[in-house]
Amino acid sequence: MIFYVTRMRVKGRPLKPEQISRGERLQCNIRIEHESCVQGRSSVVARTAGSAGPQEPGPLPDLMDCQLHSMQANGMVLSGIEEINGVMYAQSWLCRPAP
Repeated sequence: MIFYVTRMRVKGRPLKPEQISRGERLQCNIRIEHESCVQGRSSVVARTAGSAGPQEPGPLPDLMDCQLHSMQANGMVLSGIEEINGVMYAQSWLCRPAP
């Protein structure tokens, strides 16, 4: 599904509500799948797809161990772990439906 996605953390540190509201909104196709990770274990992974198609890497790092944190009529929050330069950080995505 296509959503406007705003990251709610930077390197694991939560952003303030005003930072989130001013943050970059990326229009992304989000897929959530259960799969085997590189670390040899299975995980629920949220992945963004690139604009050229589902095989192109998306604009955000994968969200591993993804869970639906909250949902309302105008959006949802997905939480999990992202890997940046070999370091794992907590991350949450604020996802609002794209028109």
